[in-house]
Amino acid sequence: MNDIKILGRLTNSPEMKRSASGRDYAWFTVAVPRRNNREEADFIRCVAFDKLAAAIVKHCGKGRQVLCNGRLQVSTSMDEDTKRIRYHHTVVVNATHFLHDPNRATDPAMAA
Repeated sequence: MNDIKILGRLTNSPEMKRSASGRDYAWFTVAVPRRNNREEADFIRCVAFDKLAAAIVKHCGKGRQVLCNGRLQVSTSMDEDTKRIRYHHTVVVNATHFLHDPNRATDPAMAA
């Protein structure tokens, strides 16, 4: 089973793009703190498609905490200089929960 969940914060605002076939997608990176050392993080590259991509672009900016569910996709390429195979890991996101947004001011009237 290829199922992954990541909880972290966006390192930058995602951007909407369109593939040659006309499909919308958004690339973004999530910084996930390590369990044993909160000073270190893993930076995980993610991609979402279609309506989910549009929602992520609309509601998420740099620093937004998200919980992403998806699958791990591994692709390869050949390094031209060293002729070695390079592996690229990407989480293909199929669901996202939008959590804490540090950029959104809390309204004191809403807190009452």
